[in-house]
Amino acid sequence: MTDHRIDRPAEDGELCTCGRQAAFIVAAGVLGIVGWCGQLDGDREGPCPFCGHRRHQGKCPQYQLRPDA
Repeated sequence: MTDHRIDRPAEDGELCTCGRQAAFIVAAGVLGIVGWCGQLDGDREGPCPFCGHRRHQGKCPQYQLRPDA
């Protein structure tokens, strides 16, 4: 994720697009407002944590910043 603006620290339960707990909530260009865990590579092993299918190039269509909301 590049060219992002950090908007605020993440709250408990807010997730990165890789499925990890987010450290920050950011404005990430075409991805929109998303959580960011702080790892540039992300977790690319296994299925997508949001839809269960193969990993997406960008953000999963089923991604939710806070899934329990």
